[in-house]
Parts: sequence; structure tokens; C-alpha cells
Amino acid sequence: MSNWNSVSTILRLTRALLKDRLRTDGRDSYIFQGSGSFTLTEDYPSSSTIKVYKNGTLLTTGYSYNASTNILTISAILATNDIILICYSYYDKYSDAEILDYIESSFLYFNQFGYRKTFKLNDARTEVLTVDGINPTVKECYQIAVVSSICIDPENISIRTKDFSLTSTNEKHSKTELISNALQQFTTWYGEMSFDEILREDVN
Repeated sequence: MSNWNSVSTILRLTRALLKDRLRTDGRDSYIFQGSGSFTLTEDYPSSSTIKVYKNGTLLTTGYSYNASTNILTISAILATNDIILICYSYYDKYSDAEILDYIESSFLYFNQFGYRKTFKLNDARTEVLTVDGINPTVKECYQIAVVSSICIDPENISIRTKDFSLTSTNEKHSKTELISNALQQFTTWYGEMSFDEILREDVN
């Protein structure tokens, strides 16, 4: 069962809306010549999928990956001309860190439009909570993913379901207009979404 308020779930939903799919053909090979640090070819690897081979033998320890530099460093003993193979899955468009920053910034729009709950990340930045400690509902997590995807790429958003439609592909809308449209539709769709004009800030 999914933990809907986990950052990993909202990241997955946001990537799906952005059509940023996971590719599984990441593969880099190197010949060790003195430096155990290797820059991966693809920019946005999924760190949990990385596998490192030394001369065809899988290393289960003795290496680390730095997502901010995209460098994998092997601390295990290597000899000159050892063949290093690194296999991994990766995303085409965005890193997890980029999307997480957009998820966090999306919370501001809920407040600006007068949403009655205030969202925040926990200290570890692994879950979305509200300021009173109550977990967001499944519906709110979908809402956060939609607003986050608009923040990231407002000019190429196209979401169509039986109950929900949002697009700027053929019509030019500002980011604020798209978010306003999305929140209004969520209010109609879910019924229980609650906004307060007194709480609303000037977002025009």
C-alpha cells in the first residue's frame, strides 16, 4: 500500500505528469588509471538502481554516489587497468532534488489561494505534512503533484481525465492562471476542497 504523503510517491506522480519516465539503459565503462572517481554519462540517475562491477564482479560495498556532482567514487581497492562497469536507471529531464524543491515551493500557492491547510516537509524532507501534524489526504497529494508539475513546466502541461482537464500546450496561460484553474477544478471535482477568501493573498 502506498504511503501517499511520502515524497517518493509525490515525486513519482509529478514525474508522470511531466512525462519524465525512468529509462533503464544507463551503462558507463571505465578503465582505472589512478582515480577512483567516475562521472556518470546521464545527468539524472536513480541512485537506488546503481550497480558497480569490477572486472565483471559485482561490488556490493566500497563505493558511493554523490547526486549533486553526479560522481560515483570507488573506495574499494583498484589496480591499474581494472575495468569498471556502472549500470543504472535514469530520468531524462529532472533530478529528484530539483523536483523536491518545486514540491516544497508549490505549498506557497496553496496559501496564496487561501487553502485552509498549510503543508510542509518533515525535517528529513521525506514526507509532506501539515503544520498541525495531520498527514495530507490522497486527494491533496494528487493536488500537490499537479501544482508542482505546473511550477516546473507551465508551458507544456496537458492533463486530461474524465473529471479533470488542464492544458497550456496550445493556449498560452501564465503559471498563476494554470494553478488557479487547477485548484478550482479540484474544488469542483472533490467537493471537500476548501478555500477561504479571507486567507487568499493577491496573486494576480
